[in-house]
Amino acid sequence: MLSTYELTVALLGIVLSLAGVGVCLVRGDFFRYFLLNAYLLTCVLFTGGCLYFISSYGYDSDAYLYFYYPVDAVVTIVAYLAIASLFDHLFRKSVFRSYVRLTLSFFFLLVVGVSALFISRNVEQLYSRFVIEFEQNMYFVGVLLTFLLWMSMSYLRVENRRLVLLVSAMGVYFAAHAATYALWFLFPVLAPLIAVVPPLAYNFMVGLWLYTFLRVPEEEVGVQPARQVFQQFAPVGAHSLRK
Repeated sequence: MLSTYELTVALLGIVLSLAGVGVCLVRGDFFRYFLLNAYLLTCVLFTGGCLYFISSYGYDSDAYLYFYYPVDAVVTIVAYLAIASLFDHLFRKSVFRSYVRLTLSFFFLLVVGVSALFISRNVEQLYSRFVIEFEQNMYFVGVLLTFLLWMSMSYLRVENRRLVLLVSAMGVYFAAHAATYALWFLFPVLAPLIAVVPPLAYNFMVGLWLYTFLRVPEEEVGVQPARQVFQQFAPVGAHSLRK
């Protein structure tokens, strides 16, 4: 059975996710960030399903395992598409937008194809170690993509505070998941303690998204790039030196 803490964290995640989707609907941002909202709704359904199967059949039941692993894989794929949508949002005014879409689509199909090929040869291990390794690899891919997204934003000197917060929250979430899987394999004895990290990371991400959609306008400028700050003060310094 679920503990009070686990149930509280799960229900809080559902409430924050639905609140984020609701804010986007009210403010007309639902389709602008469609895949982010689709990811939130998918997580709500996944969490609700987990609560149902755990309460009805228990953690160790076959019904819960057969529900958890394939649906969690679907949620991870939707998360990949959500990251890709942030790339698309970043390059929406760039001539490279179509190339970025093509590259991400090809990379996604490549990952799915390789995974499907591996699954077809290991059907008997679908609900054992393979699924865990597959999830771990997908989260590391998420970390890599958010890092590349950050590098792209830095190179393009992006000042959109909303986009910065959305990407930052997603980066923390995927990094926490990847670190959790790594620590789980290195220190199995700490599994019960490590297991509390992913739900907290998810609630942090969704909470920051909710704040972003609620309080940060689409085109609000964040911290100025260092080069712009230097350009603003350089003439003053040069003038003082000439004196």
